[in-house]
Amino acid sequence: MNAVKPNNTWRMLLVITGIVLLAGVLFAWSRVLFPVTIAFLLAYLTHPLATYCERRGWPRIVGFLVVLFVLLGLLALIFIVFLPAVIHELILVAKKFPAWKEAAQGYANTVLAQLEQRYPDAYALLQERITGWAQENFPSIAQRLVGWLLGIITSLFGFAGILLNIILIPVIAAYLTVDYHKFTSALRLLVPRPVLPTIRRIVLDVDQVLWDFLRGQLFVAIALAVMYTAGLLIIRAPLALVIGPLAGLLSLVPYLGFILGIGFASLLILLEYQGLWQFVGVAITFGVAQTVESWVLTPKLVGDRVGLHPVWVLVALLLGGDLFGLSGVIVAVPVAAALRVILGHAFRAYRESSLYLGKNLDILFYTREGCLLCDEFEALLQVSLDCRGLQYERIDIDRNPEARDRFGKRIPVLEIEGKVAAEGKVTPAILEKKIEDFFGGDS
Repeated sequence: MNAVKPNNTWRMLLVITGIVLLAGVLFAWSRVLFPVTIAFLLAYLTHPLATYCERRGWPRIVGFLVVLFVLLGLLALIFIVFLPAVIHELILVAKKFPAWKEAAQGYANTVLAQLEQRYPDAYALLQERITGWAQENFPSIAQRLVGWLLGIITSLFGFAGILLNIILIPVIAAYLTVDYHKFTSALRLLVPRPVLPTIRRIVLDVDQVLWDFLRGQLFVAIALAVMYTAGLLIIRAPLALVIGPLAGLLSLVPYLGFILGIGFASLLILLEYQGLWQFVGVAITFGVAQTVESWVLTPKLVGDRVGLHPVWVLVALLLGGDLFGLSGVIVAVPVAAALRVILGHAFRAYRESSLYLGKNLDILFYTREGCLLCDEFEALLQVSLDCRGLQYERIDIDRNPEARDRFGKRIPVLEIEGKVAAEGKVTPAILEKKIEDFFGGDS
């Protein structure tokens, strides 16, 4: 009988170790590799269109130029159409700011007067504490403001670096798009041959998850921006053309767009109208948009491909923000989704290893010489078991009377641990599912 290969678990450990080392390098050189990472992401998004152009006999650079011109066109549209409306809104808000300040001060004075009248001792103690805190902390606050201003001045000197990145990113992305196949082939040549099938499966699954997530989440963000903006315009909220689109764009980061959008919209609507009904309008706008997003948009456009629990989404956001700042928050969820795929493969390899099973597996394939169906079945079986580091024993029923009596014309038959796992004509997907069901059936 053939047994589980002892290096199956070590293969997956080698894969995970390589991924961890790659992540460590990216973390250590994150600032230097930032433009390269953005360029690679742009090339990755451009690859389908570039491949389409390549199939039509056009250069791959045509696909990149189309995407680049579309992005530049969107930026031009924003500056020509959207930006003047935003500036108009900001000017109106600036004119209304003194009135809002007076209204806020009047409301605060009323609250403080009632507090002093009802609780004079507590009010006196609170006033004393606030005065003491201000006297102690104003010097440090002033120092922080000076440091903040110096930081702004210093960042202005880094403007040249920003311009350099803006120029470098499209150039690097163009080269990566043109040489995408060469680049991926070079990476494939570096992968050890024993783990190549496993790496290929992981990369394909990660690619599918990331593509589905990015495409679906982008459409969700656009739809939310339209709903937020339309609702805020209907209730005549200040800065509706600013808050709505920004809240939709920030929804690419889970919870961020909703929290900031409803927070700023509620604050401005209360300062503008000092009424309850407009505040209810804000709540209805964001509530309806979130309901549509949760029950219609995300299931239809994104689906369950990401499959992350909300707790893990929050953990990913916190870790991404702490390690890489704002850029870490932006990429936290897709990176977590990719890690989920990798860990899923690792867990499956562990479940199929001798370390977990604690014994050798009896995998028998019953076949017959000259049977085309058996040959097709066996070719699929070899691919599926090789990815798992498993071997099987091939039994010709014409040379085994006992097997011929058991199965007769049912061949080909795959038997694992004395149980028939699959038989007859199968597709790759069906065979894969049957083997998966066998190994995960007791979970």
